[in-house]
Amino acid sequence: MSRKKNAEETDKLTRIAIVNADRCKPKRCRQECKKSCPVVRMGKLCIEVTPNDKIATISEELCIGCGICV
Repeated sequence: MSRKKNAEETDKLTRIAIVNADRCKPKRCRQECKKSCPVVRMGKLCIEVTPNDKIATISEELCIGCGICV
């Protein structure tokens, strides 16, 4: 019974996506983070960069925590 409870708890955990504002400069880069993200490559909008944003936005619900974008 405890194994089932632990599995349910891990399914509910959200990953924390932290964007370093000192390093993220979307206007001066080629957005490699967005191009290399496996979730974005599958067609989901995990990393969003709009022209008005100063840093990229990562969806915590869609992020799988692979660390490729770092």
